[in-house]
Amino acid sequence: MLATLKRWSGLDRAALLHAAGLAGSAWLAFTIAAALYIQNAYWAAMPVFVVAQASRGLLIERAFYRMVGTGLGAALGFAIVRIGQPVAELALLAVVVAIGAGLTHILRGVHSYGTFMVGMTAAVVVFPSVLAPEHATEIAVARVECTFIGVLVVTLVMGLITPGSRRDAFYRRARKLAAAAVSFAATAIAGAAGRPSADDERAVLAEIADVDALAVMVSAGSVEGYRRLRHVNALVSAAIEIMAAGRDAGARVRRGGTLPAGLADRLQAVAAVLREPPGGTAVLSLGPELSSGPPEVARIAAALGQILGADRALFAEPGSADAASFGAKARYLAPYRDWILARDTGLAAGSATFAAGLLGWWTGFPAAELTALGICIFSMVLGSMPAPQKIAPLLFGGVVAGVLAAILYRLAIQPAVPTVGAVVLSVLPFMVVGALFRASPKTAIAAMDFNMCFLLASQAGLPGTAEVGTVLIDSFALVIAAALTSGAHLVMPRRSEIHAAGAAGSIRSDIAAMIVRFAPSARAGWNPHASRRMLRLLLHLRRAGDLGAAAPQGLLAALNLGHAVMDLQTLARDESRPPAMRSRAESALTTLAGFADDPEGVADRLEPLATIADDPALARATGAAADALRAGASLFRFGTGD
Repeated sequence: MLATLKRWSGLDRAALLHAAGLAGSAWLAFTIAAALYIQNAYWAAMPVFVVAQASRGLLIERAFYRMVGTGLGAALGFAIVRIGQPVAELALLAVVVAIGAGLTHILRGVHSYGTFMVGMTAAVVVFPSVLAPEHATEIAVARVECTFIGVLVVTLVMGLITPGSRRDAFYRRARKLAAAAVSFAATAIAGAAGRPSADDERAVLAEIADVDALAVMVSAGSVEGYRRLRHVNALVSAAIEIMAAGRDAGARVRRGGTLPAGLADRLQAVAAVLREPPGGTAVLSLGPELSSGPPEVARIAAALGQILGADRALFAEPGSADAASFGAKARYLAPYRDWILARDTGLAAGSATFAAGLLGWWTGFPAAELTALGICIFSMVLGSMPAPQKIAPLLFGGVVAGVLAAILYRLAIQPAVPTVGAVVLSVLPFMVVGALFRASPKTAIAAMDFNMCFLLASQAGLPGTAEVGTVLIDSFALVIAAALTSGAHLVMPRRSEIHAAGAAGSIRSDIAAMIVRFAPSARAGWNPHASRRMLRLLLHLRRAGDLGAAAPQGLLAALNLGHAVMDLQTLARDESRPPAMRSRAESALTTLAGFADDPEGVADRLEPLATIADDPALARATGAAADALRAGASLFRFGTGD
């Protein structure tokens, strides 16, 4: 029986301990606030279910940003309410909410949680002032005080039982990822028979994307973790680079070029060592006899050197010079900022907040504050999600369940608990149930909204009422808010394939800009930005699901085309070259200008330049560009309608 219940609920011993910590923290926070006679004491329990995380580092960092965001949001909120004009106050609140929601797609990792809390806390302060002005200041201050109480309690209690981040295991995963990337490059240069497929490429890049996405989370709350984060970024970027360089070198072989004998075998040997636990005595390098050769080999050697350097730093002893340094990154991934999605999310959350507040103020709806606050919070929450239409049904289900539990509490229990002690005891069973739901992987997402809405709608600690109509109006105000926001995302779902097309368009635009204009600094900046855009494109493609034949292939080709364009720009501007040779390079760049419209046709037109015997540098660059255009043709056309 117990085994069956365990399998059904997903609650193992660790999950039960986590649930006990959640319930204990929420109950203790509520008890402290109630004992201090702080208004709306139930707000003290709400941060517990949000701040608690799977690792201690994430818990500490999330608590920090909750405190900072709450303080800044409260300051902005109180500044706004001093205006004294309801419409102006709601408009300024909408701006704050829009910025806070939009920044969730600009800032990386836990950092965005702080901006989220700025918008939400400002709403907590402004809405009572506009929609329920009686004792509005006292209520707003009390809610902020309760938030601080809840954050402090959950940090202290859950910090004792929450395990630390498993950074060592994550670094070993990154090491295996590096091995896969090096092995991919070795296979790519081994010849046509061993050339990796597009599926192989996509699989390794998907693992790279996962490691990159987890890097900030694993580093959260740890100075040592953030010190080594730059080495994870360096490893991820170099892994992408060595894969692209391997593709480029393999294309050279297929064109009849030569590479140092034994290069592929040596790369496979390095990959084999990287698959083993760190700390071995094997010497990892290509060796000087293999590092020399054509530019493709130099590119492989440079990327491998970055991988091995990052690997050594990740497993170095704490306090060692490299691991403890915050110095400049030798190779890095440019931070990705989705300005378009940030704009759309901000506009949606800000306009929804303004409309809900204005309608509530104009109609005088008794529960307008809860409805407006719910619309504000739910629109920010769903807007911050990568695929909100998938979360919306779970959010709505959790809200409805929480509201029903609150109705039961307010009608059957709240009138019978006249003392503070009785109130404190009366909420404990609900917090235990909510904590169990939150700790179970099967109900964790919906349980977040169950707990939040139960606490909001139950009004635990306030005087009870026997008026069923009042209870229903107050409670279903949140259901209305959840229905409107969830329904909007279901009717107008966020389409990942559109964002994927946008990412592909950004890659094309970057390459087109390099063809038209070029600066020496562009060479250093191309890889970080192109690699990041490529990972973002891959992420959108995975969210979009199986696009079948419409899914672009040859993502690494974009990097190789960018390198070829930079080589051609260098040749065209090299004053030491004869004018006729510079003219050929300029002609190649002119031909490349239409690469996005007809990749294969442009590749065919470049072929004559790729066979010029008296200019091997130009032949190599144009040949590499032609190979990249053919390999990445579907990517360069993706989202253009062709």
